[in-house]
Amino acid sequence: MNYERSDLLEKLAAEYALGTMSPRARRRFAQVLHHSPAAQRALAGWNERLQPFNRPIAPVTPPARVWKAIVQRTQSAAASSSWLNKFFSNWATPALAFGFGLVLSVGFIHQTPQWLGLQPTASKTAPSYVGLLTDSNDTPVLSASSLRKGNILSVKILKALQPPPGQVAVLWALPEGGAPVPVSTVPLTGKADVALAAPAEQIFATVPKLALSYEADANVTSPHGPIVASGHCIKMW
Repeated sequence: MNYERSDLLEKLAAEYALGTMSPRARRRFAQVLHHSPAAQRALAGWNERLQPFNRPIAPVTPPARVWKAIVQRTQSAAASSSWLNKFFSNWATPALAFGFGLVLSVGFIHQTPQWLGLQPTASKTAPSYVGLLTDSNDTPVLSASSLRKGNILSVKILKALQPPPGQVAVLWALPEGGAPVPVSTVPLTGKADVALAAPAEQIFATVPKLALSYEADANVTSPHGPIVASGHCIKMW
């Protein structure tokens, strides 16, 4: 299988991001991710497209007139003729299901038009630095991204981190031909937005790889603990 084909990578990255891959195929693609920047870019693109579905939706309290209208309509329906009752009993449920599905579909297309080829991906993707770190078993552990000129790094833990008691997880930038640079501590689970010490362009411009280690001191200036995950730092522009 030619994993350098862009159309194939897009298909596999979409299935991986959506969780529809079989366990065997998922393990195989995780190994590809460890060595292929092109695969990592494809996965990062799909993760960004699906990100709107992770955002919380604020609850909305319907106005009192809405409930009043519902009561009036349901009472009116109960008093209608038998043939009308039969009609609704046969068709109301499918119609509601269709309407609900239509609303979801419209919302999905509005949020991610690239899914149906309605809008080029590039128009929705701001220039960014993206990293995907995997462990020694090629299992994705952490993803990190920042706008090219941004000061915030968005971190998502893909596999729960388990440092020794009293230690923290530290993310490192590994400049080409230079000493490791501490980026930030990261959470052990979930996701977080962390402030960068400088704009992302200054930190990651000459950084081809990222690494993660467990350290006894959150303010450590060079890694002392073992590297538990690493991966490419990719420029997406």
